[in-house]
Amino acid sequence: MISAIHTALTGLTAFGKQLEVVAHNVANVNTDGFKKLRTTFVEAPTSGVLPVVEKDDSSGPTILRDANQNQLETELSNTDLGEDLVQQMLAQRNLEANLHTIKTGDALLGSILDLKR
Repeated sequence: MISAIHTALTGLTAFGKQLEVVAHNVANVNTDGFKKLRTTFVEAPTSGVLPVVEKDDSSGPTILRDANQNQLETELSNTDLGEDLVQQMLAQRNLEANLHTIKTGDALLGSILDLKR
């Protein structure tokens, strides 16, 4: 029972980090040259998951800007708002699932303690 709660807590931490990464990407969507971040998850040695944040170095779209009568090619952010919206929804649902697991584990532990009395 305790291990299930521990695993759910690592899930809360991991998906909380994923929400932070999505917020960072969305906040910088209009920053020229910004490279989005991605969150992947690896199995923790003890149990549960750990978030790994990596920069996506793929190039964003380019546009021509006029600066003092010179055409300058500018790379825009490579952030995809559609992809980040999906990642946000997945993280939210996973947070809810892990919270439910913790609540259920807590209730079961309470029931077990009541039986021992």
